[in-house]
Amino acid sequence: MVTLMEHVLTGLALLAAWSAYVYFKPRKQCRKCSGWGSKQHRARKACGRCQGTGRTMRLSAVLVHHAAGIARAQVRKAIDKRREART
Repeated sequence: MVTLMEHVLTGLALLAAWSAYVYFKPRKQCRKCSGWGSKQHRARKACGRCQGTGRTMRLSAVLVHHAAGIARAQVRKAIDKRREART
């Protein structure tokens, strides 16, 4: 019998796995130009969404990178507080 806690832990594990995937692979193929960098294969004008790169950021990647930056700042503050407390 599966308990509620097992469902919650499975959900958290999937969320952690997705966050790691998005952190290390933040870009995806542009949906507008299908990764070609322009709307037509041989067109000279660059795609307006990806500016001709053929790649765009995932929305969740922006959120994960923002959260990681906040976490790094908090860790730095905690380390600085410990150093000040020692002196």
